[in-house]
Amino acid sequence: METKLKVKLISHTMNPELVIATAGKLCYSPSNIDDLMEKQTPESIERFVNMITSIGHGSVLEHTSFTFAIEGVSRSLTHQLVRHRIASYSQQSQRYVKETQFEYVIPQDIKNNPILEQSYKNHMEDGQRLYDDIVDKLIYDYVYNKEQYGKLVDIQLKKCNIDKDEFEAWKNVNESCEKFVESLRTSYKKLCSTLEKKAIENARYIFPNACETKIICTMNLRSLINFCHHRCCRRAQEEINKLAWTMVEEVEKESPLLGKTLGASCQFGPCPEGSMCCMMPYEKKNK
Repeated sequence: METKLKVKLISHTMNPELVIATAGKLCYSPSNIDDLMEKQTPESIERFVNMITSIGHGSVLEHTSFTFAIEGVSRSLTHQLVRHRIASYSQQSQRYVKETQFEYVIPQDIKNNPILEQSYKNHMEDGQRLYDDIVDKLIYDYVYNKEQYGKLVDIQLKKCNIDKDEFEAWKNVNESCEKFVESLRTSYKKLCSTLEKKAIENARYIFPNACETKIICTMNLRSLINFCHHRCCRRAQEEINKLAWTMVEEVEKESPLLGKTLGASCQFGPCPEGSMCCMMPYEKKNK
């Protein structure tokens, strides 16, 4: 089924504006850190943050970071997201997590065409059925194809403390692949789980880029500004553009001041896209 974007700011640097202002002023002041912090006021912090971002003194922005929990996005999006290298990512693994019914993203242009949309959904459902079929048939092969996988199964039988002769007698009673895997999941749950993990790391290759994934992303403010300059731009692909603006909204809830530093490049200066400019600039952000 179709998934929906969900973004939550789950952590950020405590007093991020104060941290930035203190770090920045330390570079230019003979005062000690305690004195610098005591002299800070909301007004002075705002003036300094505005000044520091306007002149591009980005290194002090790296002292603050934001961690986002992101769900309902496609693998296509995360392939783009992880290109922003000065960040930390933890993504749900298709190798270790079995997709019992994967959700997926539908691009708006496809949704605008009902016939294409239905064909798209049918393709996703066919993919799930093929995935399930590959998983079950690989498990079946691991057990019955002794030439290829005999050693693998023998090792797992020992690890699971299962008598080999007893297992051989049991497996010969189950003939069809479907019935065998169903019985294996019931009678030898641990063994089946181990073999299934090997199966799903191979079956996952059939999943489309549209397949939903979840990821936790941490960026310092300097990297986040760079990310937003590129992905809040109208030329960014629709899905990641929506993600970027949602991340901006999450930061604005916690820090309206730092939220003002985030947005598309055209909101802070001339468009850097040259001949590829969209010709539809956003409103400038007031500093």
